[in-house]
Amino acid sequence: MDVVAGWPGRVAEVNVAVGDQVAVDDELVTIESMKMLMPVMAPVAGRVSEICVAVDQAVNEGETILRLDA
Repeated sequence: MDVVAGWPGRVAEVNVAVGDQVAVDDELVTIESMKMLMPVMAPVAGRVSEICVAVDQAVNEGETILRLDA
């Protein structure tokens, strides 16, 4: 399952690593947008299979941030 950015901004923090198990609503990534920090939460429980962004990378709304194997 692709987890996508809900808004444009800059990746401030990546809180998980490939292989991590996550639960619903775990904080995966933090995006800074308009000087506000907004968390991207896990929509489902699963294992992080791929991280598609890095800290300080610009992201657009709808861009894939990471992939989960649910």
